[in-house]
Amino acid sequence: MMIFFNCRAAKLTIDLVLLILILTVCSDISMAQRPKPKETEIKGHTMYTLLKPGDIPAIFKPEFISISEADEYYYPDEPLIVVVDGEEARAYSTWHLDHHEIVNDYINGKSITVTW
Repeated sequence: MMIFFNCRAAKLTIDLVLLILILTVCSDISMAQRPKPKETEIKGHTMYTLLKPGDIPAIFKPEFISISEADEYYYPDEPLIVVVDGEEARAYSTWHLDHHEIVNDYINGKSITVTW
């Protein structure tokens, strides 16, 4: 559940505190369970596979907010990926895509995939 504040500083402070708490608690757990990275040699360079397939979940049913809500929640210079098809438009926050990388969606009845 997300609670939105009118004051962005309060929202960012709470988000930052929660993020630090979650990362602190989960870091020991995830590192203890993480297998040794797989090494691959490609033309003289060692490549490491750190994530298993499926470690970053895609979004299959994105939820959207109104423009007025977005004005309160996002910064004016927030980077977005925008898809327009006729009269319909969608905006996808790159901040959210950093955590999911792929959004599967529909626009005007057409299936689209947004990646970052």
